[in-house]
Amino acid sequence: MRITLNATAAVLAVTLALGAGMAWAQTRITVAREANTPRSVEIRTGEEVQWINASGATAHVWFFPAPLAFYIGVGGVLVRFDKPGTYEYTVHITGTETHTHTGTVVVR
Repeated sequence: MRITLNATAAVLAVTLALGAGMAWAQTRITVAREANTPRSVEIRTGEEVQWINASGATAHVWFFPAPLAFYIGVGGVLVRFDKPGTYEYTVHITGTETHTHTGTVVVR
């Protein structure tokens, strides 16, 4: 699994560069204070998942058992999944009131 941090402008530039004639699969997970939407996603090997922080607070994502953790910044975070499997994660939101919720990425 490879993690790539990108700003929104960089994501847009790659999308435009690949848009003409090439399929570019990307799944989005929006992290809000109470839950992430969708909670579970299914992708193919080599595809990316983009996490967007809509919580208004600091969002931290931990994957188990894979040793991966990251904060979701203003532009979001892109994570490419290079190996099939089921990746469970926990989102921890901090601010005035702490929230924790879970999700799953299934890679076929």
